[in-house]
Amino acid sequence: MLGLSFNILRVAGIPIKVHWTFGFFFLWIAYIGNKAGMTNTGIIRLCLFALVLFVCVVLHELGHALTARKYGVKTKDIIISPIGGVARLLQMPEKPKQELIIAIAGPAVNFLIALVLGIGLTLFTNQGLLPIGDPQRVFDYGPNFLPTLFVLNTVLIIFNLIPAFPMDGGRIFRALLSMRWGKKIATRWASMLGQIIAISFFVLGIYRGDYILSLIGVFVFLSAAAEYRMVLADFLLQNQKVADVLRSDFTAVFIDEPMSHAIDLRNRGIEKDFVVVDEWGQIQGVLHDEFIAEAEKNKDLESLVREYLSPSFEPISQSWRLDEVLQLFQQKGYSIIPVYNTDRMVGVVDRDTLNSYIRANTSIWQNWSFK
Repeated sequence: MLGLSFNILRVAGIPIKVHWTFGFFFLWIAYIGNKAGMTNTGIIRLCLFALVLFVCVVLHELGHALTARKYGVKTKDIIISPIGGVARLLQMPEKPKQELIIAIAGPAVNFLIALVLGIGLTLFTNQGLLPIGDPQRVFDYGPNFLPTLFVLNTVLIIFNLIPAFPMDGGRIFRALLSMRWGKKIATRWASMLGQIIAISFFVLGIYRGDYILSLIGVFVFLSAAAEYRMVLADFLLQNQKVADVLRSDFTAVFIDEPMSHAIDLRNRGIEKDFVVVDEWGQIQGVLHDEFIAEAEKNKDLESLVREYLSPSFEPISQSWRLDEVLQLFQQKGYSIIPVYNTDRMVGVVDRDTLNSYIRANTSIWQNWSFK
């Protein structure tokens, strides 16, 4: 979703990345400055201001990331784009209070920046807290730099506290609701409110010709939906069992059959991965889709299945939670796992079936009710 980004530095072990579109941001603000009749010096100050604002956004995201670290939550990276930044946490804490503190930490950083700037401007300058002169040519006057930075940090605080995902206000709203109704219901309410706000952004942006605001509206709308789907998936994985996705009508291939048979089964059926058994019906391994595709590509039709099978597999029971199975798929690279009831094999669960089950049961339209 975020696309190509480039590493620029690492802070406290956290990679800071810039989205590829960020370079266009400077071209855009230079164009805006020139269109407004700003002097070359003013345009240079405007670009410098954008860099300083970029630092403020990074500090904001570091506020989230470093606070999350105190609760044992790691951050994959921080990505900065023309419409803001995002700290990609590997997971969110289960306790709503912890999520609340992590969400507040970002705007708190901007509050501290604005506070320091406000005190400095009040005590050491005669201009005060607000920039003066023509708002469209604000940077033609050098002393406007810090007051404008104060104003923009204040705007960042207010904007981020709007209760819409992925902004901090949406997460604060969700955390507060979670304390009473649980994360699933809270996310549904917060996502719906976020999408209503996003539609308002989009319509207002179109009406005013502010296409950046419309773009933000689209981003917020999609992010709110994605957040709810992610929570639905987590809820599903933690509460459903292997028995719910068990495939009992599986096909087993024999270890001494030619690969042409496995290729034929794969090409004419819905199954892509198979368990491999010997002549007594005992499992000897599994045959992954990738291995069958390799044999087909190499036209290795006469080789035996035993030459391509993987001996690595872990039998599981029907009582396993789906999140445990997904973790097994991800960590071990399995595509199919045999399922046993005591000492008898009762079916299989495969990666494609599990993914299809998750997609089918995390539609926001099918989960519109608040329960």
